[in-house]
Amino acid sequence: MDIPEITISLKCLFCGSDLEGPEDEEYNSGDLIKCIKCGKENDYDSVLEIAKDEGLEAVKAQLQNKLKNMFK
Repeated sequence: MDIPEITISLKCLFCGSDLEGPEDEEYNSGDLIKCIKCGKENDYDSVLEIAKDEGLEAVKAQLQNKLKNMFK
């Protein structure tokens, strides 16, 4: 079965922009990530939870689509 790659970016909770930072930076639970666009600080745990939910929804949608196509 062909498994497509899914990419989910971390988004600012305030303005919706993709969060960017130094590639060598590591974040941990409780850390705050500053948005380059709006300057507000985002809670790492909340940002990660939303990204996980988005990823799960994307996988569910692809699976439903594959199942629908298999039984046509």
